[in-house]
Amino acid sequence: MRPSLAILIGVAAATAAAVLPPRMLEPGTRGPETRGTRRITFTVWGMPFEDRLFLNGYARGYEAAHPGVRVNYQRHSDINMKYNAWHARGYGPEVMRVMVTDYHEMVARGMLEPLDAFIADPADGLSEADLAAFPRQVIEALRVDGHLYALPEDNAVMGLYYNKDLFDAAGMAYPDSSWTWDRLRAAATQLTRRDASGRTTIHGIDMFIWQWPFMHFFAQAGGVQWSPDGLTTLINARDPDGSPGPGVRALEFLHALAHEDQSWEPYFGKDQGTGPDSRFANGTVALYLDGSWMAPNFENRNPALRFAITLPPRGRTRADCGGSCLWAISSHALNKDEGWRMLRWLVSPEQALRYWDTLRVAPPANTTVIMSPAFRSTHGIPRPGRPGAFDVPPMSESLFADRAAWILEAFRPDPATGVAPAFVPTGLYQRALEDEMARMLREYLESPTGPSAQEALDKAARNVHQVIDRDRAAGRLAPVSRATR
Repeated sequence: MRPSLAILIGVAAATAAAVLPPRMLEPGTRGPETRGTRRITFTVWGMPFEDRLFLNGYARGYEAAHPGVRVNYQRHSDINMKYNAWHARGYGPEVMRVMVTDYHEMVARGMLEPLDAFIADPADGLSEADLAAFPRQVIEALRVDGHLYALPEDNAVMGLYYNKDLFDAAGMAYPDSSWTWDRLRAAATQLTRRDASGRTTIHGIDMFIWQWPFMHFFAQAGGVQWSPDGLTTLINARDPDGSPGPGVRALEFLHALAHEDQSWEPYFGKDQGTGPDSRFANGTVALYLDGSWMAPNFENRNPALRFAITLPPRGRTRADCGGSCLWAISSHALNKDEGWRMLRWLVSPEQALRYWDTLRVAPPANTTVIMSPAFRSTHGIPRPGRPGAFDVPPMSESLFADRAAWILEAFRPDPATGVAPAFVPTGLYQRALEDEMARMLREYLESPTGPSAQEALDKAARNVHQVIDRDRAAGRLAPVSRATR
């Protein structure tokens, strides 16, 4: 077969996979339909070992609990591409896993079914107690004009990881939730070690250069990402008195760690061999800022690593950036009633606990479960054919204080304000904003003599506003007036 023909066939197959309706792709089916079977499609993304939860636990578990239902399970790495292609063709799954970053855009495009009528149903809906169990900050972030189009599966949050051995060797007390930005800077500087040649042997602090750390420190500096109408980003806004705003404070704090203190050597993928997570795993990083999902990862990569996690330091205010995976129903689904019944089952306390007990990547979006004794230990996922090995290691209750107790603080409301530190950034153009943040951070941090923090923020805001204005022009909408914002 000629290479060009093979390529053509491959492209055709890939296109078909993207645009054919879910019911024509049946990796989860088991034999022919029987009379009276109710069929739904359940779509997720994830690692192959996560099939132990999503396929075995959820898809097959729902079938077992609901005779007469067959769940067509699909896991795709390119899930958003498929959602968009299916929507363009008028198809969609009954239960779809969605990233909160894409949620508002999907709602605006009419891709998701409103859930209000299902939630309010006297027989199959959710009670006030059910709704109150969801983290308030997530539910508020999901309301669009007062309506809900998805329910949260989890709520990942940022944590400050620390190497106990390095703190012990330095004779320093472990970090805790009372730490401030200044305390973090001082500790990172004190813990940094270099050899006679000047090469860093112990990094005081490390993190990936991406949008979450910036959003985290931006919120702690008092920042708000969007105007009330969601059409103007405020990341470059100044304080009311005209002085530098929260965006400048956040950027300059990160810049100080890298260039003034030299306790952080940002990883730009150039001749360094390993990234921040690998450096923490091999014991050469004292403090590491990342999401809750990294704890089981580090346990697998270096079982001897003595580490713990605490709530990140506070700035002008306490805030902890997070994200959420959601369960939604496609507006094109053929069996929405059964889709809702499975969705409601997925967010029940039992299934929320199963999520944590199996994967431990993020706390479930159920505060009742998080505060329960069952949250304090997990079983994980044993690795098939390898006794004693795990794809996701279990967490014993004796490890809870080091590995997960900090999560309770992230979700516990502050007595003074009534607001929990955890927050979920969302917006109609959130994806465009976060992509621009990632670009801005690399450009600003890579050079000690590059653009000023305000210049970098202004450029990022302009680029986001161009995306918004082009989108509005395509929809024949009036441009946004931002002169007085």
